[in-house]
Amino acid sequence: MKCVICGSEIKEKEVWEEVRENNNHLLVKVKAEVCLNCGERYYASGVVDKLVDLKENLRKRHLKLHEIGKVYELIKSSKS
Repeated sequence: MKCVICGSEIKEKEVWEEVRENNNHLLVKVKAEVCLNCGERYYASGVVDKLVDLKENLRKRHLKLHEIGKVYELIKSSKS
């Protein structure tokens, strides 16, 4: 199979996919076919179904999660 975007070769890889629900972000390692030139990703339908299910369970808070860090927003201060 060739990439539909640029026509280059694709290869199966494990990639991190981000699932977002409001301010919550979940990183999930999944298999995808990835274009070696432009990075376009192709997922099997089972992978897409898994990501959709994870988003729904994240929304319902039905997942046991381990916090690995925090995200902060920089608020402009008057001392800049």
